[in-house]
Amino acid sequence: MRVRQSLTTSQPARHQLAEALKVQRAAARRKSQGGFTLIELLIATALGLVLMGALASVVVTTMIAANTATGRVQASAQVRNFQLAASDDFALARPPMPSGCGTRANPCTTQDLLLQGSHQPALGGDPTLYTVRYVWDPSLQHVTRLASSDVGTSSRVIASQVTRFSWYVDSTSHATVVVNLTVTIPSYNATYSESQTFRFYPHLTPLPVP
Repeated sequence: MRVRQSLTTSQPARHQLAEALKVQRAAARRKSQGGFTLIELLIATALGLVLMGALASVVVTTMIAANTATGRVQASAQVRNFQLAASDDFALARPPMPSGCGTRANPCTTQDLLLQGSHQPALGGDPTLYTVRYVWDPSLQHVTRLASSDVGTSSRVIASQVTRFSWYVDSTSHATVVVNLTVTIPSYNATYSESQTFRFYPHLTPLPVP
């Protein structure tokens, strides 16, 4: 009788213990599934913003570098086009004779660069006279080459995006023509400018001054 009574009285204790374990397990399960606290959410948001800012900075820097490299290539091409065209013209022309400008202290900016010379035909015969005029349009930012001879006339743009153009005659020794040229390639996040100074040597003897 005493054994049976002990077993009977221990069953409610085991039941209470089992119920307590169930409550603890349920509380632990709810705690593990409760989500983030406000502090954890703020920290995660701050870290996300830092990572997004770093990524955006890398993207912007890469785009600026790419646009700068593209501008450098385009500007160099415009400068090279002018140099090639002008070198041939100066080799066959006399030094220009500007009026009102054309010195180192007062270079010409709006006055056309006028070259006069002679050209030997490829098939032989007498040399033909020709005139070449370089015109800079600040509004269009173009340098246009206007050529006329006994054969005919021609006009073409030899440099674009020219934001600065000036020239003068240096007569310190042999008469040379100094041309300053600046090409600017703009873009929405980077602007590249390239400036060059050319010194051309006309080969023909200047005309005598009356």
